[in-house]
Amino acid sequence: MRVLSEEEISTALASLAHWEHQADALARLAPTDDPAGMRAAVDSVSGAERDHVATRAAPNGLVVRVATPGAGVTDTDVELAARIEQTIEMGGSDARPQPPGGR
Repeated sequence: MRVLSEEEISTALASLAHWEHQADALARLAPTDDPAGMRAAVDSVSGAERDHVATRAAPNGLVVRVATPGAGVTDTDVELAARIEQTIEMGGSDARPQPPGGR
């Protein structure tokens, strides 16, 4: 996996409107009244890349951070953020898109 440059991250963020680049990770607040349910939904779509995701409950939702451990932001993280974004937009624990491969 290749770490993305600042320019590549900026380009990727153009399609991830609610995400931002923070300290070598992509981050977003997922608004929810059920942080545990949202965390379960995020874990579900993370699949094999679950170790790329960190979550933290916040007063108004769940903070989600995505990065490759020990590296920073890679293409894999951008793809993972897009899957998580879809889950958030679909309502989190109420609707979970399938991870790649349809499992």
